[in-house]
Amino acid sequence: MNLFSDRQCVIASYIIVFIALICIIPLHLLSSFFAGFLIYEIIRSLNSIIDRYTKSNKTKIISSIVLSLLIVSILILGLTSLINFVLHDLQGSGLTAFSNQIDKTLASIQQEIAHYLPSYIPDDVSDTKDNIVDFLKDNIETLRHAGTDLLHNIATALIGLIVGILVSMQTRSKENEPAFKTAMFDRVTYLATSFRNVVFAQIKISLINTVLFIIFAFILLPIFHVTLPFIKTLTILTFIFGLIPIAGNLISNSLIVIAGLTISLPVSTACLVYLVLIHKLEYFINAQIIGTKINAKAWEVLLAMLIFEAVFGMGGLIAAPIFYAYLKLELKQAKMI
Repeated sequence: MNLFSDRQCVIASYIIVFIALICIIPLHLLSSFFAGFLIYEIIRSLNSIIDRYTKSNKTKIISSIVLSLLIVSILILGLTSLINFVLHDLQGSGLTAFSNQIDKTLASIQQEIAHYLPSYIPDDVSDTKDNIVDFLKDNIETLRHAGTDLLHNIATALIGLIVGILVSMQTRSKENEPAFKTAMFDRVTYLATSFRNVVFAQIKISLINTVLFIIFAFILLPIFHVTLPFIKTLTILTFIFGLIPIAGNLISNSLIVIAGLTISLPVSTACLVYLVLIHKLEYFINAQIIGTKINAKAWEVLLAMLIFEAVFGMGGLIAAPIFYAYLKLELKQAKMI
């Protein structure tokens, strides 16, 4: 005897998934969510290729284990190589010379801004540095929490990787499957589809951002005999931050403008103008990529990000495109839109 009807089971699955998604960010499990679904989608995509050549469950399990170990090894190797590369680039560029250039640039900018905002500008560069040090001292607890949060995110991401690997090894039998189990599988499948669509669309967008930056930094600026400091590191950071919708571009753009500022104010202005122009172009490209993947207009995604950021902070800003894509997919499957 079934206690609940099929309709009640479906409604229960909606409620459970909704509560789970709402709790992910407050419980600081967003990194685990991303890591788990990312490894799951990668393994599932590779397994779909293997399925063309074999139908044996044993072979599929073995291939999943091998793929999991291979992917995790590549991720670890890639992360360590990236860190070593960035550190080598920073050391090779000469941090002392870089710091001296910043001092000179700040001094020149200070003289110009002082004409308009004399009450808000420190007397010299050393005063500015002292103010920064005082600010860091006043917010030392915040910095400590940031370090703790980073370790927590790394630990939960590793757990998410393990869970994603284990789930990818599971085989589903639809024979005599209870209604609630079927409904939960549908919810998770739609969520995984939304995750894949948004994440891989964002990877394309980040690649476009990186290519445009390479054209500007490695081709256009050298024509005028200008070379940005830490140019290789900036290229990598442009791609990494580009994976974060909207906010990532703001962060990477700020770093590029600051790098231009260490050379001169005109170079920094040129960087800013170029970034503004290419982002006008990217607006249409991004809308096309995201809209094609999740059937949403750019303003819909921006509105969802605004609301989620207001409710959940930066985590909500990152998760909003995925959650909104999932919501639209569920509404579409229910024929409500």
